[in-house]
Amino acid sequence: MICTITTALLFWLLKKDTNPLFKSFSFQAIKSKIQFVPIFLFFALTSQAQKKTVNYNVLRNGSIIGQMQFYQKTNNDDVFLKISSEVKTRFIFGINVKTEEGSHFKNGKLMSSYVKRHVNGKEKANKTTQFVNSNYKTLSENKKGQIKEQYIDYNFMLLYSKEPVGEDQVYSDSFQQFLSIKKIDNHSYRIVLPDGDYNDYHFLNGICQKVELHHTLFTINIQIS
Repeated sequence: MICTITTALLFWLLKKDTNPLFKSFSFQAIKSKIQFVPIFLFFALTSQAQKKTVNYNVLRNGSIIGQMQFYQKTNNDDVFLKISSEVKTRFIFGINVKTEEGSHFKNGKLMSSYVKRHVNGKEKANKTTQFVNSNYKTLSENKKGQIKEQYIDYNFMLLYSKEPVGEDQVYSDSFQQFLSIKKIDNHSYRIVLPDGDYNDYHFLNGICQKVELHHTLFTINIQIS
């Protein structure tokens, strides 16, 4: 992602430091922590809500370099999503990337999301999106922004549990903008990233089975384990 993992998770592995994968999330103030307390409390509470967990392997050149877990919890009108991953590989030097993303949807509308990432133990990403006073506010490395659209119903995290049938765009929580979705085959879709790279998503029975993260120098695959 995630890059994003976006949304797109792990795609920008070992790119320049300005790339989203090499930025890591850290809450900048107690206020920002409080804003996202509902997400964390929800995962901690026990309820009769519907739960779904899907485990993925992350591969490069056919070798497993990490794992990713997608978690979804639905309780009435609330849907909570969480993606966590860890990747270890080498490009001249060793790289250890830990990523966590979370989203909260209510009545099909995104209420809040976050992306946090550590590279070799150092925080490298801090991105949040939150619906406040009828508008979406964003925060990226202490820089505040705003999304013009007043309704987000599909983001990169939902790509893992809901095939984008009828969707022509998706919100990237990492790039904090909408990206186009192009159908390339039956149950397969392509999303071109702002930097020119692209991700291909493949679905079976509405569940994402495999993601191909295409870079000019390498390809990373995320597939169900």
